Formats: sequence, structure tokens, C-alpha cells
Amino acid sequence: MKIRVLLLLMIIYVAFVALGLPDALMGSAWNLVREEMNVQLGAIGLITVVAYIMTMLSTSLSPRLLRHFDTKWITFVSILLSSSSLLLISQMSSFYQMVLLAIPLGIGAGAIDLSLNHYVAIHYKASHMSYLHSFYGLGVTVGPSIMAYTLKDNSWRVGYSTVGFILLGIALLVLLSFPLWQSETSEEKVDRHEHIPFPEIVRTKGVKHSLAIFLIYVHIESLAGVYIASYFFLVKHVSYAEAALFTTVYYLGLFIGRVLSGLFSDTVHPNRLILIGELLMIGAGVLMFFNFNQLYFYYIVVGILGLGSGPIFPNMMHMNPRNFDHRKMSRIMSLQMAIGYIGFGALTPLTGLLFQETTITIYPIMITIWSIVLVFITTQFFRFKLDTQ
Repeated sequence: MKIRVLLLLMIIYVAFVALGLPDALMGSAWNLVREEMNVQLGAIGLITVVAYIMTMLSTSLSPRLLRHFDTKWITFVSILLSSSSLLLISQMSSFYQMVLLAIPLGIGAGAIDLSLNHYVAIHYKASHMSYLHSFYGLGVTVGPSIMAYTLKDNSWRVGYSTVGFILLGIALLVLLSFPLWQSETSEEKVDRHEHIPFPEIVRTKGVKHSLAIFLIYVHIESLAGVYIASYFFLVKHVSYAEAALFTTVYYLGLFIGRVLSGLFSDTVHPNRLILIGELLMIGAGVLMFFNFNQLYFYYIVVGILGLGSGPIFPNMMHMNPRNFDHRKMSRIMSLQMAIGYIGFGALTPLTGLLFQETTITIYPIMITIWSIVLVFITTQFFRFKLDTQ
């Protein structure tokens, strides 16, 4: 691979770190934030809903933006928007001010996600998609690690400002990398991001199954990112910092799972990697039912949950060019992400309300049930695509 192309790929990986860094910050810090802001456990759902509605809208509109603007500009502006949002959140004194700032944060995340996924799918080989998403896993591991460190001094604000400045540095790196990006002609933009009516996309064979997979998988991932710290804090009675560390361990497992997925992408079929991951998630959900005397056993279980989560998203993305017409791929990818964000922005807050009205001790039950449903739909999708090819 040419040095120029490899260098750009490294910068794209770093840009995807920027996508992951903010994602688990609120979930990690929520036990302290809700006490300082005097709001209930389920109030985090409001921030989640707002952020992911905006992310969903941004993802849905990104194919149209990509028809008019280069990927590099969309990436730079989106990271800059996310950075500004985090820095402002660190200064807020009201919970509802934080909710308002979730709007630009969500917009920035959605645009980064689709534009870079599509660029890598077009210009790089399969393993790079798994590595790309492993860097998201790296970002979403480092984010709560920073927060866990600052929570030792009961300071969630320093965690937010630190991540905000890191994103600002990444935005400047992307700006400096502009000469490395491949030029995108108007004809290429129109061909790759052709506007196809929604009904036609939904009627495409296999699309409904794939959308269901993204919906459920992202919901499970978000349950880990948003509520796993609260579960161990409230049920296992660990400290703020220890609870935040569970979020870090989950995303560390996610990162390792995606790296391994990339390493095995040439020898193991993506469909098999996806199913192995889903079975590991079921196993982790079941193991959470058991009572362990040593805390590190729970860290291992949470790591297994993250490890299983790792291969699913990038391999589903990698299979899109094989499963669907290239003219429709941009629209299908945007729909997959938008539906996935519904899993984060709607199903997860509803589950949070369920925890609030009943008890968060049912958390492992939710992880297990959704993982079983995910395996069922995934096997149906694989059979369906094999029958229609």
C-alpha cells in the first residue's frame, strides 16, 4: 500500500476515535452528574433520546450532503462540532442545558459515522472496516477511562473538557490531512449517493432483516454503555470510579473483538464471526446472573460481553457491498445507522424507565433476552440472503 494511502487510513482511524470518545462519557459519569443536577436515574434517557434523534437525522441526511461536499470537509466540521459541544457541556450548571447541547453533539456523530464508513467501504479492503470500528472501540474505551480517572476527584467536568480538547486536536489533524484525500468528482458523488425513494429501499430483499439486526445490536451495545456502570453501582455497591471502570472494560472488550475480527477476516467468513460474537453476548448475559465473591470475575464477564459485541457492526457493514446493489448502498447504510440509533435513542431510554419503575437488577435479563432475539433474526437473515443470491 502506498505511503500516502496508508497515512490517510491512519488519520481516518484517528477520526473514528473521535466518534467513540464521547459516547460513554455520560453513562460513566451519570451516578455523580444526577446527584449534582438533582435528577432521577432515568433522566439520562432524555439526553440519550435527544442526542440520538439528532444523530439519526444527521445520518439520514448525510447521503445528500455527500452529493455536494467532500468527505474530508464533512468529517472536519463534524468533529469540530462535537468538540465544541463537549467543552460547553463541561461548563453547564443545568441538566436541561446539557440536554440542549446534546443536539449538536448528535449531529456531529451521525455525519462522522456514515461518511467515514462509506469512504472506507469504497476505497479500502474488508479487514480495514473491522480495524476502523476497532478504533471506535478504542475511543469509547479511552473516554470512560478518562472519566473514571477524573471521578477519583469527583470531577466529571474535567473529564468532559479533557475529551473536548482531544477532539479539537483530532479536528485540526483532519484539516492538515486534506491534501491526502482522494478527489471526489461531481459525477462520482452523484453515482455513489444517488437519491432512491425510501419505499424502494425498504422493498429491497434482505433490508428489513438487516435493519432489525442493527436496531437490536445497537440497543444491546447502548445498554452496556449507558447502564452497566449504574447496574454495578446500585446492585453490587461499588464506588463511582469502579462503576465507571466497568464501562471501560466493556469497550475494551469491544475494541479487542474488532481487532480480532480484522485479523481473522481473511480466514473466517464474516457471517460466522457475527454469530460467534452474538453467542458470546448470550453467555455473558447468563453469567451476570451468578454472584461472584471477587470483583474481577465481573470484569471478566463484562469483557466477554464486549468481546462478543465487537465483530457484529463492522462485519454487517462489510457485507453490504456483497448483499446489496452499489447504487443503493449509501442509502441502505444510512438507514441501518439511523435504525440503529433508534435502538440507542428510543429502546434504551424506554428500558431505563423500566429500570426506574421496577429495578435495575433485571439488567442481565434484558441483555440475555435481546441477545437471543438477535441470534434468531441474524440466522434468518443469513438464510434469506443465501436463498436469494
